[in-house]
Amino acid sequence: MPEPSVVDRAVACLLGGALGDALGLPVEFTALPDIRTEHGDTGITEPPPQALLGDSTQLTLFTGEGYLHAWTTGNSGGPWRPVESTAAAYRRWLLTQQEHKPAPGVTGLLAEAELYANRTPGLTSLRALQEPDLGTPERPRNTSKGCGAVNRAAPAGFAPTAEMAYQLACQFGALTHGGTGGWTSAGAMAVLVHLLAVQDRRLPAAVDQAAGRALREDTETAIALAEAATLARLGADLGHVERLGKGWIGPEALAIGVYCALALPKPEQFTDALRLAANHSGHSDSTAAITGSLLGARHGTAVLPRSWLARLELADVVERIGHDLGASCCGAQFNQRRYLGLTDPTA
Repeated sequence: MPEPSVVDRAVACLLGGALGDALGLPVEFTALPDIRTEHGDTGITEPPPQALLGDSTQLTLFTGEGYLHAWTTGNSGGPWRPVESTAAAYRRWLLTQQEHKPAPGVTGLLAEAELYANRTPGLTSLRALQEPDLGTPERPRNTSKGCGAVNRAAPAGFAPTAEMAYQLACQFGALTHGGTGGWTSAGAMAVLVHLLAVQDRRLPAAVDQAAGRALREDTETAIALAEAATLARLGADLGHVERLGKGWIGPEALAIGVYCALALPKPEQFTDALRLAANHSGHSDSTAAITGSLLGARHGTAVLPRSWLARLELADVVERIGHDLGASCCGAQFNQRRYLGLTDPTA
């Protein structure tokens, strides 16, 4: 295959994550024996005919929109405030969970009627976003290290540098998740995406670098990544997934997603990696979404199964946000005007 561009990898990162999310969503909260009872011994093998976006993809889209609002505002001579812009984007997502349809005149993602759907979002995010003040790594609002921060962090990977990607994702994560593992795992995810999609690094080296960076803030995240890398060298095995945990907390979800990508890293193994990441007794949609994002960022859109894409909800919107993130990172052209003047949910 020809070498994919940064824009192509950004599109594949978001679409791959959405496909993993859609694959795992029907079996989220389901124990493995029950998954096999319903879907057969091989478990769930493809998304439903109507492949719906889970809350992790919904929030990933709003993360992307928030970052792009900050980027285009700064590029137009305005202030560069990515954390404030992303916080406002998360408040917009909260509106989609409170209302039934778009209000007249709303702009951006708020105008997408399909996003006004409750896909069992995490209570931590819902509660945090209803508070007047959101958290920071230095001033956390709670102690949660749930996976609701890491599973929406991929867009931060298209910041200009790996360190900026890490710092922004940590700050985005801490808006709702105050536990160190919650926001550090988000930072590590963004570093991985940046190294794979922007710097064209191989996955094992990227995992080592992300673990080393996370170690400065959170040993749990760093150790989880190291264990995922060690187990991946032993091959793909569901027992290894179960050993890494259930994925309810950020370090575990990231480790499972990374393990599945490392154990089945080849382009032709994309769907098998997502199946391995989804078929376990845990947070199946988040872990499969992480795997899909990482392998999409590594290989580009050529690995995405077209039959799955054809049934994916809002695939055009996911593709558009991914394209614009990649374009902003590498200096390509995109429609910046769509991110200026977005609806302010606090107005």
